[in-house]
Amino acid sequence: MIRRTIVGAALLTLLAAPVNAQLAVIDPANLAEAILIVQRTQRHYEELRAQSRTILRMAQGLGRMDQYRTPPIAPTRHEAERWTYGRQWIAGLNSGDASGAAYLATVLPLVAPNVPAGLSAAARRAFERQYATIEVTDSDAMMGGHQVGLMRGYYDELQRAVQELERDVLNSGSSYHEMTAILDKVAAGELLGRRQDMATNQLLSHALEQLLARSKRLRDTEASTINMQLISWREGHDANKAFRAGIGDALGTWRQP
Repeated sequence: MIRRTIVGAALLTLLAAPVNAQLAVIDPANLAEAILIVQRTQRHYEELRAQSRTILRMAQGLGRMDQYRTPPIAPTRHEAERWTYGRQWIAGLNSGDASGAAYLATVLPLVAPNVPAGLSAAARRAFERQYATIEVTDSDAMMGGHQVGLMRGYYDELQRAVQELERDVLNSGSSYHEMTAILDKVAAGELLGRRQDMATNQLLSHALEQLLARSKRLRDTEASTINMQLISWREGHDANKAFRAGIGDALGTWRQP
């Protein structure tokens, strides 16, 4: 109906003649151009209508958004009070241990590296590298344990931020739904993605703790070996001297039955 009206109006305009004219003059070229203009106008009008329908569909919200609501994952923490001797480092895994004092309080102390002066250069280098392995292990364990504690604190902050985002996205108030449905879907998907990231981070933190505990066991074994070596160097001469003196006395006083 609208198209016929537009075409009719264009034709009336072209066919109109002055009042004093006795015969209407039709220019074929002008008529063809007018028809093309009307067709282009009609196409543009249909495009505008299609865009209007698209905007109206996008302006309609998803309606009930509770289907996207997910329960938060509660953070897990160690119960440090349950343990007697490892309590300090376990508490550090909950809240952080920046100085490493909690870690050092639960591991075997490492004897100071008092290397004998007469030790060969090759033996000295071998010992220094063994000692360095324990130092590197201690540094990694202290830094990793502190990082796990920081991640637990950061998880609480991230959880609160995600909860605020969830309330805004799923709020039923009209002021919260002036965005289009596409943006609502994107926000809902982003919310779900953040939940998954938080769960993954928590699992990775537990895996890191397992690796730290294994590293500590290996470290204590290394420390025991190094300590025995150092004690042997420090007290070996006196022990050997006493042993030889005891054998000499025994041989000197021994009598065949």
